[in-house]
Amino acid sequence: MHLLFLAGIGNSGPGHWQHQWYMESENVSWLEHSDWDNPVMEAWLSDLENFLEKRDEPVVVVAHSLGCVLFTEWLKRTDNKNNIAGAFLVAMPDVLDPQFPAQVQHFRNLDTAQECCPAVVITSDNDPFGTAEHAQHQARKLNVPLYNIGPVGHINAQSGLNGWAEGKEFLADLISHIKCKTSPEDQTVS
Repeated sequence: MHLLFLAGIGNSGPGHWQHQWYMESENVSWLEHSDWDNPVMEAWLSDLENFLEKRDEPVVVVAHSLGCVLFTEWLKRTDNKNNIAGAFLVAMPDVLDPQFPAQVQHFRNLDTAQECCPAVVITSDNDPFGTAEHAQHQARKLNVPLYNIGPVGHINAQSGLNGWAEGKEFLADLISHIKCKTSPEDQTVS
């Protein structure tokens, strides 16, 4: 399975768990954008769509913050979800919250139920860009599990998680679940 990392506003630098995982993993890609500091939904969606059109193998999205909102917006708009095997969505922000950066343009929270692939949403008790209640609401809209990892802020470099071992376990569990669902033993022949 191929891991596709979707970072949020400003990108995820070397101290961020997302960047660390990318650097130490194989069969991975990092979705690049022309403007990380002034994100525009349509431009970022185009970047994601262009990447996914070129992939034949199953993709697991590893998204943080605005990358989560990008992914859920893509889910709402696309008819071709075939190569998305799963999604690991961390620190889903509330783009309507006054604390959220004003330069973000046209990104939207999920407002209706959305069919999703196998996925998990990870939140904290004190994320300044989205409450645990907001994350729970978004997870319900996707019909996926939510895990609250306690008071660690925006689950980024400032959270002091280093390589975030607990997060790796959540991701490994998700990938195991995906592999079980797609293994030949689970398919019956009639």
